[in-house]
Amino acid sequence: MKLLPVGIPTFSQIIENNYIYVDKTKEVHNLLTTGKIYFLSRPRRFGKSLLLSTLESLFKGEKELFKNLYIYDKWDWEQSYPVIFLDMSAVNSESGEKLKKTLKELLINIAKKNNITLENDEYNTMFYELIEEIHTKTGKNVVVLVDEYDAPLVDNISDETVLDDVKEVMNSFYKILKSKNEFLRFVFLTGVSKFSGVSVFSGLNNLDDISLNGDFSTICGYTEEELESYFKEYIAVLASKSDSSYDECLEDIKFCYDGYSWDGEVSLYNPYSTLKLFRQNTFSNYWFSTGTTTLLMETIKNRSLDYEDIENLFETSNLREGDLMDFESVSDDITALLFQTGYLTIQEIMRKRRSVSYFLDFPNMEVKNSFYENLLSTFTDYSKKSVRVINEHLCDAFLKCDEGSVRKYLQLMISKVSNNRHIAKESFYQDLFLVWLHGAGFKVQEEVDTNIGVLDGVIDLDDVVVVCEFKFSLDGSFDELIADAFNQIYERRYYDPYVDKDVFLLGVGVCGKKIDCKFKPLEEKYLLK
Repeated sequence: MKLLPVGIPTFSQIIENNYIYVDKTKEVHNLLTTGKIYFLSRPRRFGKSLLLSTLESLFKGEKELFKNLYIYDKWDWEQSYPVIFLDMSAVNSESGEKLKKTLKELLINIAKKNNITLENDEYNTMFYELIEEIHTKTGKNVVVLVDEYDAPLVDNISDETVLDDVKEVMNSFYKILKSKNEFLRFVFLTGVSKFSGVSVFSGLNNLDDISLNGDFSTICGYTEEELESYFKEYIAVLASKSDSSYDECLEDIKFCYDGYSWDGEVSLYNPYSTLKLFRQNTFSNYWFSTGTTTLLMETIKNRSLDYEDIENLFETSNLREGDLMDFESVSDDITALLFQTGYLTIQEIMRKRRSVSYFLDFPNMEVKNSFYENLLSTFTDYSKKSVRVINEHLCDAFLKCDEGSVRKYLQLMISKVSNNRHIAKESFYQDLFLVWLHGAGFKVQEEVDTNIGVLDGVIDLDDVVVVCEFKFSLDGSFDELIADAFNQIYERRYYDPYVDKDVFLLGVGVCGKKIDCKFKPLEEKYLLK
């Protein structure tokens, strides 16, 4: 079995040390034969750095690294080009001045590697000089690869004063790519989103944004076919350790880590989470917090959005491409930020005459759990670690139908919701309860339409289904509320679609800010004859 390249973004290191490399050079070949200046947006940890490293090795003519890959016999190895690789996630952008200083240091280091002494002392003119001097010295046009071009902007998005200074610096810096276009062989920039006010988008008239281009939808991430082709042995090992069949294990991997799409057709696995899964041999939430995640939750909190408002973020049928890609649109639509940070992905694209609409949803259970875990931490005084611990206890109690423990942990969470966030209506506590179950890792369906009503919630535990109904009152009794919940389930036969499994009923009552619940198995007399 080849090694797993967890956290290794360098193409040469992966090839030379016998790590698994999922061959993306067919897409790369298509990229190189159809254009010159590109931009690609993908969430953090989705393989953008490895893609740029692959391009770097290719342009440098490192032929032996590409042996047995698609592009090996389709590339002119007689030609090589000098490469400037800029990792903008590594620069210091705490202020405009610190960013300038870091950029200058970065350019000086690149110049030294090329045996060039820069005469200019301004960061933008140094970039200008570096490109021209490399071109003059080698007699070849220069390749410029920029990883996370927007990192200095995203890192300061919540501080308007610093952001304006940083944006001014970045504008002057990226303008050089237009002024030196005649010396450039190829330019590729990656990032989380497009800042339309930055010169790289307003100045480079021939820049091709391939983020939502179906021809390049699989250039990062793993397809189903690639997963089974490159990781078949690892899937078998995981299946054995999980005490499941190969097909069952594959289905679980798909449920947890698949589902990303940028064309509404091809579904992709998150590469980082998938590699971590095979390394740990444990299904877990490997989705990690980034600066944009913090920004997302702080934005939700600062706008005083309640759970109903957050649900409305997912009503996305009228979104257009500009709404999804432009970071400035975040001020009007948090859904765009959810998409750019990887919490939402394209489920379907509707084309009608000259208009295109994008339907979004969570890509998979890992991301959905991560969102709700962060959300619960934002809406309560608990840390994310504390939320995770309580969710684990809630999960264990729920699986055992331990009413006392479920009640205890639900009440713990409710007690930590700030008073000004409580909303005296059933839907608030219903959403709150289902959010906790989402965060605990359950498969939850909310507001399920039936032929005679809308069921509050269904929790799928594989062989067991729990049908949930909620009731709220400011001054009623728990016994009456829970009895009403069960009666509604019986009268409307909400359980009928699930009788091929073991069915449990769950009645939840909320009186003021107190909560109680009761489980009961569905009795045989209620089953369809």
